[in-house]
Amino acid sequence: MNVVGINIRRLREGKRITLREFARSLNLSASFISQVEMGKASPSLSTLKDIADKLSTTVGELIGEGHAASGEVPVTREQDRRHVKDLEKGVGMYLLTSPDNNKMMEPLLFKMNKNATSGGANYTHFGQEFVLVLKGSIEIKLNDSNYILKKGDSIYFNSKTPHSFRNIGNGEAEAVWVITPPSF
Repeated sequence: MNVVGINIRRLREGKRITLREFARSLNLSASFISQVEMGKASPSLSTLKDIADKLSTTVGELIGEGHAASGEVPVTREQDRRHVKDLEKGVGMYLLTSPDNNKMMEPLLFKMNKNATSGGANYTHFGQEFVLVLKGSIEIKLNDSNYILKKGDSIYFNSKTPHSFRNIGNGEAEAVWVITPPSF
């Protein structure tokens, strides 16, 4: 079943956006968007994120995880955490809540192997971020300033500020990363 395509079309049509207008706003071809909506093509994660942003939703809702059962207890047990993706080699991201399209923020657990980094390029995107280090030492670079955070330290910043991070400790590092608006 083509859940992603069905959800994209449902949300796009609900906003009364034509296929051509939608494709143009994403700098993509109308034929590609049509293929995605019909389940004949799969967008990259970054394209899916762009689509979600344009539709004022989250990637989680697009992939069909945005509807919590009525009366569901909002507890996520450690063993039930969802591995979202590996940001870079040695950096795992885990969702700390159940997917829900009504969330205003997204708490993630980042697990970083020794010497792991966010990659070569700085990240910039809409939103805000809060980081609390649970284990190890992490260096966060904001523009040209470097901040060393150890267990118990935290930082809050605008996501439009070019940013990157790396584990500078002697072992694994862990941090709670809260991002708004949600992406997954």
